[in-house]
Amino acid sequence: MTEIAPDHVFQAWHFDGKSAVRRPVDIQAIGNDFYLTETERRHGPFAFADMTYVGEQNGAHVYGHDEIDGWRLGLRGEIPGELSGLLPPPRRYGGWIDRLGLGKASITFAVISAAVVAVVLFTPQWLAPLVPSSWEREMGDALVGDFGGRFCSTEDGSAALAKMTHALDDNPEDLQVEVANIDMVNAVALPGGKVIIFQGLIDNARSPDEIAGVLAHEIGHVRERHVMQALLRQFGLSIVLGGADGTGGSLLNGALSSSYSRDAEREADDFSIRAMRNANISPAATAGFFRRLSRLDGSDQPDQNAARITGYMSTHPLSGERQRAFENSLEEGKQYAPSLTAAEWQSLKTMCENDPDVESGFGPFD
Repeated sequence: MTEIAPDHVFQAWHFDGKSAVRRPVDIQAIGNDFYLTETERRHGPFAFADMTYVGEQNGAHVYGHDEIDGWRLGLRGEIPGELSGLLPPPRRYGGWIDRLGLGKASITFAVISAAVVAVVLFTPQWLAPLVPSSWEREMGDALVGDFGGRFCSTEDGSAALAKMTHALDDNPEDLQVEVANIDMVNAVALPGGKVIIFQGLIDNARSPDEIAGVLAHEIGHVRERHVMQALLRQFGLSIVLGGADGTGGSLLNGALSSSYSRDAEREADDFSIRAMRNANISPAATAGFFRRLSRLDGSDQPDQNAARITGYMSTHPLSGERQRAFENSLEEGKQYAPSLTAAEWQSLKTMCENDPDVESGFGPFD
């Protein structure tokens, strides 16, 4: 402990906790105690061990007393070296940050944050296969239900959809493939083997083989358990960022808008190519579908830098890249069969139009 000569004093200011008058005082330290002296008064003794650091105020370090409410002692400027070992150290950011220092604390926080994000982002890849399929089906049923009455169904249209599904997958009984009466150029895979094709996609398709390629892609997400990976990742990030709100509508909206990693998208494309090959369906139409999309995302442009920027901002691989993957899978000279006949394709295209009971629009999920 630093010994301070009794005649060595330090200037400060003081509130005694009884009046609102701030008094200039001198600190006189004697061992583990100190006195506060004025021209005609002397306060104390006070124990250094009873002091607590309050904070900085107008350029002064302010201390309180553990047992005296409103008691304050202020030292302007730097704390004298003789007192720094006796008074509690200043706290600028919090206990552990002050002990480490702001630089080390920032690095530690960054490492911990990166570790948490890594766990959230990467553990779903090995955790998803451990989720029981029965639990996933129950979750899918609870989230989707009848989609607000927007699933279309007619005898001929449903038969055409079932024919396409059976051609693309060995176990179609595990799947629930539906067409939703929603004008959106999209298709999604949801928990429990549920695949939804939006009517807007069918309206913009030029052949049933385009729909077959997209359907096989979504089935690939189901078979590779990408759906559960995306949900686990989304729920994990929700917890890190403040927690999910627990409402079914929000969870469904989150599932509909959830994106997959680029590797997952490529795996689903590979699944689609294999499924179409096994079903003897030409991949040329799907390649044409991505060719049209490439005009929207810029990947058909000769400026590859622009294409890279577009691709980097997208959660999907570039449409041009996907177009080439399907084109390269085309076998020259092979006789492919259409996924549906002209009559079946017409039945599928008009299924929502001919279903008198189907609802329209996005409704309660909007």
